[in-house]
Amino acid sequence: MTNRNVSLLPVAIALFLLAGGCVTQPPKESAEKDARLDLVVAQLDKSLANQAAANAQLQAQQQQLESQGQNLAALNQNLGKALNVPEPVECPKAVACPPVPESSTKMVVGGLEAVWFPDLGLELTARIDTGAETASLDAREIQQFERDGKPWVRFTITNPKTDTPETLERRLVRTVGIYQSGAAEAKRRPVVKLGILIGQVEQTAEFGLSDRSHTGYQVIIGRSILKDVMVVDVSKKNIAPFVPPDKKSNADGAAQ
Repeated sequence: MTNRNVSLLPVAIALFLLAGGCVTQPPKESAEKDARLDLVVAQLDKSLANQAAANAQLQAQQQQLESQGQNLAALNQNLGKALNVPEPVECPKAVACPPVPESSTKMVVGGLEAVWFPDLGLELTARIDTGAETASLDAREIQQFERDGKPWVRFTITNPKTDTPETLERRLVRTVGIYQSGAAEAKRRPVVKLGILIGQVEQTAEFGLSDRSHTGYQVIIGRSILKDVMVVDVSKKNIAPFVPPDKKSNADGAAQ
């Protein structure tokens, strides 16, 4: 009996040691588990802190949006009041003022006019040219000579009604130099004084004598004749007919 108990003692001790080995954990493994647990807890705390900060930021943004919404509602209300204005009353139509009568006494002439030369006894067609400074007359066979020690000029003019040349002589006033295209020197042209009747305006003016057969008009009326007495409407022609001397004298006699 005693010997049997002694033989079982080592076995019991071995079983005890094995049982203790299964339950008891080494200190190193326990420390590693504690460290991992602390890391997980720290990460959870950090995540909770981040979530709390995000919630606070969202609340601040929500408050800001609410404030902006209130401001927008106030602006809409003010805009509605501003737009709620009565429709403008239609103004009465303005009545056009009557035209003011022109106070100018200048005679209106067209681009072409029939003119009368009392000194020559001829009716000629004249072109009214505001670009020309002086007047000119279509003359042929121009000859200068002296009479009683004074310069004169002899020339011919074609009578448009009979198509025959008429020779005239007039006192020479002066000569003017005219430069033609391609000419090195100026060509001298004689100038004479002639009476002219345009419409109801009669005056004495200077006319340069030259061959104007290439222009188609026997007379050019420039600004020296138009100045202060006539206005030109180039869109019209023959709007200022002159009164022939014979008819004018008959009218004067009838009036008496």
